[in-house]
Order: sequence, then structure tokens, then C-alpha cells
Amino acid sequence: MEAKTSEWRPGPTVCRCCLTEGCYKDISTEYFWMGKREVYAEMLADTLNLTIAYSQSGGPNSNSRLICEPCISRLRDAADFKRQVQECEKTFLQHLDPSTSGIVAEDVSRESILKGKQVKIELVKLEKDSDDDDFEPSRFTDDDDVDDDIDDQPLTKLAKTPKKETVDLLDLIDNAKVAEKRKSTTKVKATPVKKAKQKKDTKATANQDKPEKKKKEVDLLLEARLNAKVVLEYTTVYPFRLPANAMVCVYCCESYDDPKDYRTHLDVEHAEFKVDTAFAHIYNNYNEYLKVDCENLLCRLCSLAFDDLRSIANHLVNVHSIKMNLSAEIGMQMFKLGAERWVCAICSRKVPCLRSLSRHTTCHYHKYTCETCGKSYSNKENLTRHISFGHSDLKVCMRCKKSFPSCETRREHVLSSKKCWPLCCNICAERFPNRKAKFAHLADVHEQSPKTYTCPECGQEFGKWHMYRTHFVVTHTTNGYQCSYCEQKFDTKRNLLEHRVTHTRERAYQCTVCSKLFGRKKNLQQHMWIHREQKRFECIPCKKQFNQRVSWKSHMKSYHPDLVNF
Repeated sequence: MEAKTSEWRPGPTVCRCCLTEGCYKDISTEYFWMGKREVYAEMLADTLNLTIAYSQSGGPNSNSRLICEPCISRLRDAADFKRQVQECEKTFLQHLDPSTSGIVAEDVSRESILKGKQVKIELVKLEKDSDDDDFEPSRFTDDDDVDDDIDDQPLTKLAKTPKKETVDLLDLIDNAKVAEKRKSTTKVKATPVKKAKQKKDTKATANQDKPEKKKKEVDLLLEARLNAKVVLEYTTVYPFRLPANAMVCVYCCESYDDPKDYRTHLDVEHAEFKVDTAFAHIYNNYNEYLKVDCENLLCRLCSLAFDDLRSIANHLVNVHSIKMNLSAEIGMQMFKLGAERWVCAICSRKVPCLRSLSRHTTCHYHKYTCETCGKSYSNKENLTRHISFGHSDLKVCMRCKKSFPSCETRREHVLSSKKCWPLCCNICAERFPNRKAKFAHLADVHEQSPKTYTCPECGQEFGKWHMYRTHFVVTHTTNGYQCSYCEQKFDTKRNLLEHRVTHTRERAYQCTVCSKLFGRKKNLQQHMWIHREQKRFECIPCKKQFNQRVSWKSHMKSYHPDLVNF
């Protein structure tokens, strides 16, 4: 990574491991990934022996505690590699001397190893307090100060073997395997108690369907990722990330609003690239597919053009004999960001922005469906989260994962706990309970003007997102919903149903307390506050409570106009 210039200053959203902007995970907070607990500060200390310092005297800009997703992926790989080496070392030592399965060697002096001396390892027998399955091999400490020359020496030189000065390692391993086979054969011929153990084994094998299914799912996801890597290497797909509403380069993290500019950036700056780097942000998450722009989809070997990923994958296998598993999926989400932007490449649906297009495109890759409500998701983790949050009697806070008996108690918890507020400033990491407070903070503290939305079709500007979305769907697409009475068009089915009540005069929603009828569900929900003992709004000076915000505002304007600013 290039060194930072003297003009660089640390900020609250800077990764503590690579100094990039746009991070959101706290380095000392506990997270759960793939069912495993992760605290990244602890992983750095355990794996790399590194500690993260926090400034106590500086301001908020000098006290970043965040880490980005690429660094998290590398840290996971380092922890997995360390764990792999430790397991391999245990297996290796067992193969060197199978007779020492219940024996632990004393620690070897590092100084004597460095001097090249022969070291005699004294073996001490351990008393068995439990079964062999509970036995833990001894832990061998690693020292970073050891010279590299020691790695070139065979491990057999560190132990004194009887009668022979040089030992063939392959012979030792073969002898160990033969010894294990002999032990197993003798156990089979032993006492008739073994029959009961064989019955247990048959029961265990009968219940192995679930692990086999999980293994098949993992294999299919791995095959999809391998296919995606082959397609990225031999075709002109343009991979990108979408953390916000702009395309972000997977190689250098540069962001572009125009897809044409992004494609030019990849052609010029990243004509040569590493395939694995494009998957760094989703490296260990095989459920997530790589987003790619296929507007100019060509084969790099013969420059032949194609319309979709499946056809070009068949071309690579049948014409160029590239190895791919065509029975598996291709781990990519296909976009076509051409002249008419924000159009789905699969169903040709037009949407108002790239973020909406990404959410819509994901629905074409949904594989996991909720049996209760029928909603579908692209991976199993999202389905599990939906079931635990959506179909549980307890209401769960999305930030701290605490459970509450009702929506009202959860709402009170969120409003009273600042760390659970849903919105965050991307400049200073300050949290806010609603959008109005966030935009006011951006305007007052960071001097940012209110964001406007410009229609790409007619150039009309809007101050609010929902107004722009309604205009775009109703005016420039055929995706809206039209009233059969007055032919008025709406952007959502919900708005159409609320409008149709004005024609039908139907009142289908009844209060269970006073039997009053309402034409819209939201009106019934507002009415139900009258029958609750707890009031939502309170005037602090005069201790008066109100059910509805309108009543509270009119009271404040009449009696306390100096305390409010509407």
C-alpha cells in the first residue's frame, strides 16, 4: 500500500489497519459471522501479536476504532491459517512417534536449537483421568525471533531416535499407519462388548443426512465461486461494489456515479488485475455473489460478444476448453448499465436509482423461502435473521440484539439508547434517531446543503427521495398501479388501495374496543392510541399527555410557542 502524504489526517471512519475511508465495524465490538464469535482486536492480538491503541487526549477525529471488510477478510484468513498449521503440527508429531499418544514432551530451549545442538527430549507419562477422546496434545509455543535456518532442518534431528541416526520420514508415517491398522484389527477381534459399539456406529451413520446436505450446499457455493473466477479472468465483465449509491472499484476503491466512466477506469487503470482481489470484500462469504456490469460482454480469447453470463460460460467450455462446472451456477449478479441506465438486465424493469436496481436484481437470485410468509432471500443467513426477527413473539433490537415483549418497549429502548439509533453520519460517526435530525446535523456541523434528486429522464429536481421515486415510477415507467375508477396512477399497490377507498367508501377496518369503522388501516392504528393508557406525546412544562402528534403540536403552539420550532 502506498504511503500516506503529509496532508493526510486521521478521521473517525478510517480503518485502523489500512487507513481507508468508509468503514463501519468497530474493532473491539463482538460480532458473529458464520456462527462464530469475532472480536477483531482480539484476533489481531492472538494471530499477529498486535494491539490497537486509542487516543485519550485527542478529539473524535483521532479516536477511530473501525476496521474495513477487506482487512477483516485477511484477518480471518490469517487466523484460519494459524489454526491449520497448529492442527497439522499435532498430526505430524503423532506420525513421528505414534507410541507417544499419551506422552507430552518438555519445552525445547530455543537457544540450544539456534546453536544447532542435539536436544534430548525427556518424555513424561500423563495420568489418564478421562477417555482418549478428551486428551489434548501439548501446545508448542512459537517464537518470532527464531532464525529461518531452523525451518530447513528436518524435525527428526530435534529428537534422539534409538539405534538409528538418520530416519526416513516416509517410513515413519507408513509405520504409523500400519500400527493404527493393527490396533483397529485387534479391537475388532476383542471382547464381544464391541457389538454394542457397532450398533452405536450404525445409529450415528443413520443420522448423517444433515451434515451431508450442508456439505453439498457448501460444495455448490464453492463451485459457483470458482465459476465466477473463471468468467472474470476470461471475459470483459466489470466487477463493482455498491456500499452506497455509486459504483466502487473492487481493486482501488475509487467511486464513480456514471457506469461509462467506471468502465473506462477499469480498462485504463486495471487492464492487468488479480482475480482474487475482486472477491476480497466477499472472500469468505460464498453466499454473496459478485456484482458485474455486462454491458460490453466479450470473450478475452476471441473477442466474441455475448448477451449473458451463461452463454459465455458455455462458449469458454465448448470452444476454448476452459475447465468449468456448467451444472453449477455462476457466482455473479448480472447488470447491464448502458445508455438507458437503471434497467434490470433480466426482466427489463426500470427503477429510479442504482441502489434500487441492486435490490431488485437480488430478487432474481433468491433461493431460500420462508415457509410462514413466503418471503424469499438470497442466502440462508438472511432467512434465519428474518425468521428470528419477523416471526418471533419477542421484538428484537437490530443493533444490540436485545429482546422486548412489544414494539412499544423496543421503541422506547431505541430512543433512550443512543448506540441503537438507526442512522449514522458518514463523516463524524454521530448517530441519530431519524432522518430529519441527521440532515439538520449535516447542514449545521458539516455545512452540507440538503441533497436533491434529479430525474435522469426529464431533468426535474426534487428535494425528497419519495417524491422523486413517485414521479419516476408514475411518469417514466410502466410499473405503476392504475385506478380502475379514475385512471389515476400510483407507484405502489398500497397507495392505490388507500386511494380506492375514496371511490368505494368501504370501511373494512374495525376497532375491537369501540367497534368504530375505518377505511384505511393506518387510520385504525392511529385511533387505537386513544384506548391505550400510555400516551406517546407529553408536554413537559404542564405535564399534559397526548395521543396524537397533531394534538401535541397544536397545544405547544398555543401555550409554549417559545419552546418549539416547527
